Order: sequence, then structure tokens, then C-alpha cells
Amino acid sequence: MIRWTGLFLTIALALLAGCATAPAPHATGFVTDPKPVSETTYCPKERPNVIFDKLPDGYRITLGETGSTFGKWRLLYELPDNLTGCSFRVEHDVPELNADNLLVVRVSWLDEEQVLLRSSYLERESPSAFSRSLRRPEGARYVALDCGVRYAPGRSVTFRKAECRAAEVKPRPVRLVVVKGTPKAGKLATCEDNQNRMALVLDNLIAAGETPDLVVFPETFLTRWVPNLVDKGAQPIPGPHTEFLGAYARKLNTNIVVSMREKVEDRYYASVAVIDREGKVVGRYRKAQFTVGEYESGYDWGTELPVFDLDFGRIGVLVCWDLWFPEAARVLRLKGAEIIAYPIASTNATYFDTIWPARAVENGLYLAAAISGTSGSCPARIIGPDGKVRAETWRSQTYAATTVDLSEPFFMPWLSVSKGAGESNFYMFERHPALYRDLTAPEEQLKAIGK
Repeated sequence: MIRWTGLFLTIALALLAGCATAPAPHATGFVTDPKPVSETTYCPKERPNVIFDKLPDGYRITLGETGSTFGKWRLLYELPDNLTGCSFRVEHDVPELNADNLLVVRVSWLDEEQVLLRSSYLERESPSAFSRSLRRPEGARYVALDCGVRYAPGRSVTFRKAECRAAEVKPRPVRLVVVKGTPKAGKLATCEDNQNRMALVLDNLIAAGETPDLVVFPETFLTRWVPNLVDKGAQPIPGPHTEFLGAYARKLNTNIVVSMREKVEDRYYASVAVIDREGKVVGRYRKAQFTVGEYESGYDWGTELPVFDLDFGRIGVLVCWDLWFPEAARVLRLKGAEIIAYPIASTNATYFDTIWPARAVENGLYLAAAISGTSGSCPARIIGPDGKVRAETWRSQTYAATTVDLSEPFFMPWLSVSKGAGESNFYMFERHPALYRDLTAPEEQLKAIGK
């Protein structure tokens, strides 16, 4: 009996020792990390003068001085059955190449036969690292992480510390509300009338039990169609109008974007105030792209395109005529905006079927457009990164609402990739900025180029 007890004790101690010394794999819950399968390099066979140097924790890729177009290091992983998502990260040593999109850090999801299903770019985490967490697409058995360099003859780039780990990609739901309103018209119309119409929409949100994260009002609704205004009806920001809406922001526990005329000493701006859930003004945008009538009316224009970090994500703001110029929306996306709040005033426009979805698609973001005009003439709309309308309303003093998931990627067939579907952020990461420098070149230089 003593002999068997001693044997059991010896086995138990051995097992405990093994548990104490054996390295445990990284895991999220009970899901292990993807299993590395292979590590390869690639360059076009027609342009073979690319040098690949294997390093202890990565690869150095050097393109030839002439003729080299592309070289990449690929890591292939097999996905465990119960894995739902992966987090990816890789470091590099040439931060300045990011500015011209010369580095390619991309994930490709593959099926059982290693046929491409979907592809996504990693986002820039810092000047020297890319990272991103992505959900596993249906049917994916493998995932490939590609680290490459393009358009940079003679340049050398080192990629290292590439990681692919199990991750749960949590939803990021955001409840968006856009308002369609008709200001009061006529000789007796006042700003108070219009503010009451804004309050009516907010009271209806409360009565309906809505819990929005962001409410967007139309362009300069407070003062539109109001005659004989002193100082153009402009107010300081913060001021009486933002305080009025701030009280509603606290009641609804929401963020509010409101367009209004702003006065700063002897200057006037067509501005937008961003109000947080506590009713505080946390941001301001001044309309930058004016129509002829606006600058002839004595308004000053804004000179910046800021983005605002709210508690659910990052937004940008454009107003009316701003959106017709694609550069403005592109700058906001490059600064990390996930949603563009878009106050506009209109009557019989049709560009909501063309310009609006174009800006959403070409930048891979949501457009939340609030509009003032007569009932039935034009809609307030929420448009997704795929250009599809998520919610709309055509009736005055009403709102459209929908919940979007900012963690959800959008894929389109034949977007850049020859097979499978590419994500809508391909537009951002396959840009070639060196081609676009003429956009800001002096006129004399452009004329010389034209000749």
C-alpha cells in the first residue's frame, strides 16, 4: 500500500512539474493561435532583381536600382476550427515610406484549397508599425500576411516581429440619427421658431425611446429663412444655441452636431459645433469651401479640416458645398474619420443619389447627411461604405435612424484583387500620392508642365 501511494505521489509531482515548466501557447479563451505553415518570398519573375535577406525575426527586402517593381515576404497560417478572428501586427524600419503608400501590409483569407476569399490592408498603428484585428470570413481555412514594398527602386526595407494571434473582434455599434427639417418661412419667422422645431425632433426622439450616439442637424437651421437678422443671427460658440442643445444632449445621453452662424469679434463663420453627451462643446469646424453667394455675403472661411474623437469613434464634418470637392473628404479619411457628419441646406437637388454615395464608397466610411428643405424635396440619409442607403426620411421635422457597426468591414468583388473580394479601404492604401502633387502645385508650374 505504501509502495502504491509513493508511486502515485511520484507521478503527481512529475505532472505538476511538467505543467510548471511547459510553455503554454497564447490563447484567447480556449482558442489557440493560428498555426504557422510556411514562410516564402516573392517578386515578379519578369523583374527578378530583388534581394531578400533572412533575419532572425524577419526579412530585409531590397529593390534593384532599375526595373524592380515589387517584393514581399509572406507568412501563411492555418486557422483552428473554433477561431473567430485574428489580430495582426508587424514592424518596419522606414517610416517615411508610409507617406507615399510604398509599403504593402495586407492580409489574405484563403479557403481549404488556398484560393483567395477576401483581402484587407492593415492600418498604421504608428510610423513604424501596422496592426489590425479582423473577423474570420466564412470558409477561411488559412490566412496569409504579406509584407512588401513597391514603387521604390533602390530602397531597402526591413519587416520584423510579424504576429498573427487569436482574437475576438467585438462589435462597435453606433446609433446614428439624421434630421430632415423645414425652417419657418415668412416675414414673421424667428430663430426661436426654428429652435423650437429642432426641439420638437429631439422631444420625439425621447418619446420614441431612442438612444442615439450621434444626432446631426441640417445646415444653419437656426437662422435659415429668418428675415432682418442682426449680425446675421450669429452667436459665439459656446453660446445660447449650443447651451440649449447641450441640455438635450444630456437628456438623450447623445452627441450632437449642429451647424450655425458664428461670430468672433467682427468676423462671421458658417460653423459647426460638436457637443458631447455631457452637453459640452468639444469641437468646432468652420466651413471651408464657399459658394459665390457666401463669400459675397461677407463670411470668413475656415482653413482646417479637423477630426473629432467621440466616445464611440472618430468623426469628421463637412458642410454642404464642401462635399462636392473630393479632396476634403479624403483628408478626413486619411486623418482616421470613420463617419462624416454632413449638414446641408437644399431644395430640389438630386446629387444625394450621386455625390453622397460616391464620397462614402471612395473613402470607405459612413456619411450621415442631415438636410433642410421643403417636405418631399430631398432626403436626410445615412449611407454606408458600400454606397447603400441605410436609413432615410423625406418628411420635414422628422428623423432617420439606424445602428451601424464600425468594426464591420465591407468587401466588394473585383476591388483591386483579381479573385475574391477586396475591402473598401483598398482605395486608401493603394493610393499613389506622388502622382497627385500637382493638385497643390503653383499655377505657373502647372502651365509649364502643360507645355
